[in-house]
Amino acid sequence: MKSKTVLLLAAPALVLGTMFSLTACSPKYDLVIYNWEDYIYEGTDDDGNIVDDGTVKAFEKYYLEKTGQKIKVGYETFSTNEELYTQISLGAIRADLICPSDYMIQKMANEGMLEKVNYNESTKVYGESLSNWSTYGSPFILSRFANETLNDGSSFLAYAVPYFWGTMGFTYDPEYFDEADVNSWECLWNTNSKFANQFSLKDSMRDTYVTAIFHVYRSEIMALDENSPTFNADLSAIFNRCDDATIALVEAALKDAKAKTVYGFEVDEGKDDIVTGRYHANLAWSGDSVYSMDSAEEADKILNYSLPTEGSNVWFDGWCMPKGANTSLAEEFINYICTPEVAAQCMDAVGYTSPIVGDAIWDLINEWYGAEEGEEADTIDLSFYFGGTDKTIDVAKANRGRQFDAQYPTEEALKRCCMMKDFGDQTTKVEEMWNRVKVA
Repeated sequence: MKSKTVLLLAAPALVLGTMFSLTACSPKYDLVIYNWEDYIYEGTDDDGNIVDDGTVKAFEKYYLEKTGQKIKVGYETFSTNEELYTQISLGAIRADLICPSDYMIQKMANEGMLEKVNYNESTKVYGESLSNWSTYGSPFILSRFANETLNDGSSFLAYAVPYFWGTMGFTYDPEYFDEADVNSWECLWNTNSKFANQFSLKDSMRDTYVTAIFHVYRSEIMALDENSPTFNADLSAIFNRCDDATIALVEAALKDAKAKTVYGFEVDEGKDDIVTGRYHANLAWSGDSVYSMDSAEEADKILNYSLPTEGSNVWFDGWCMPKGANTSLAEEFINYICTPEVAAQCMDAVGYTSPIVGDAIWDLINEWYGAEEGEEADTIDLSFYFGGTDKTIDVAKANRGRQFDAQYPTEEALKRCCMMKDFGDQTTKVEEMWNRVKVA
């Protein structure tokens, strides 16, 4: 979920140019992968120098060794879910494997654009061709998304295999804002002069819409019974409201926030601007927040991450196969990238959280976040996420509320997070509202 800006209409020259180049190239490849920019291990160091085989090249070698068959894999990238949708729906690129976000997976599956993956909807288990996910995938992540259904009642996971996941909150400067200042979405409507023009929001109707939902329905949300077995479903129903009355309330709320606290809207530059101090809080996906915090440390600056207490979005980007895909080879690649060692390599390169929970991932987490001897630390239990085993890690108290907590929120915090749903027939109305907000 590197960038989810809504593109209402792709530039014709861009679409035609891509159609010519990618369609012309596709027949040369046995497998074509269409993924987010900077969203896989590319075999380079921090300076961009090639030091190893990237994931794609390594897969070609793995497949040759396994089968004796030489294959060539094409790899192309996109910047937004909407760009992906446009290119696939127009036939501008004939991909075998794509990596859309949750709501776009729903949209494409509902429109009959995707092949099913090897997933048993009764047992909620991926089949033999995806055995690495079945063996090493987080049971928590599987359970969170397994009950999501599409328009025809089929399982959401019948069309996608989770690749990376995360939440959405605020990256903030603790020298300017206290944690209490930004632990609620209400900070976007704070009238104190300290908050004026200090927040950047996503130039994305989906993500910024969420902030206003938690504001306009705050009383109803806070009145929900957290101990109810239907709590998350009830919260999700509010979270995904897009009726005409809600759209009007969201529009008024976003215009109000824009007048009070919002510096501006950004696509991807916010993760760098928060480091340079252009503003002091950035609406961010957890992986981008990790990037900002890492970058800030290189400049001897500390940034933190806050997941608002009311709740937020929990999302995943998943591997999907468009209609007509080479499904056997596509699933072979998915299974390969779900190998713990490969997943750890991609997670290390990208900064987002992998749903794979093998030993290589656990070793990487401890390498990144384990407290050093003598440091005052909190003991964090991640057994709920890894499943069935004792998985505790000591994290230095000085590092709480930062990279570790962005990547691995508590089970309680995740209980208040919901997946975005496709707006369906209301999409055009929400897009029109969003354009009015931006030009207001």
